Parts: sequence; structure tokens; C-alpha cells
Amino acid sequence: MTPSRRPPETEAAPPLDDGGFLSRSDVARIFGVSTSTVTRWARAGLIQSIRTPGGQYRFRTEEIRKAAGRAAAGDLVKLD
Repeated sequence: MTPSRRPPETEAAPPLDDGGFLSRSDVARIFGVSTSTVTRWARAGLIQSIRTPGGQYRFRTEEIRKAAGRAAAGDLVKLD
């Protein structure tokens, strides 16, 4: 008997209404891109970010909400 296969579980995108900050991986999940793409966008100034004392990128939830709102459902988001 063949074992039944379950579809891989996917992580839900973080909520965009907490008023705080998001990590690179949070932003990557929202836009469906890699974390290195998010870093590239931040370095190019395409999305605003801050750096923590440890050098990690953090993104204001409100800025990401605006960027995500500009993308129509089903469209590929290409900021660069």
C-alpha cells in the first residue's frame, strides 16, 4: 500500500497590522521572493529599512503594507 502524501505545509505571511517591524524573512514571504532579494531591494533603496545594532535588516510594517498594496492580486511583484 502506498502511503498517502500530504501537501507540504506552507508558512503563512505575517500579519501586516501590528504597527511594528518585520524581518527579511517576513518580507520575503509576503512578496514570495528570497531573503537575498529583499536584501538587494533594501540596499538599492527600493524598500526602506533600518539596521539593528547586530546588522540585521528590519522593515516598518507600514512601509511593507504600502508596497504590498501597490501590487495587484496575481501580479508578480518586481521592485528592481
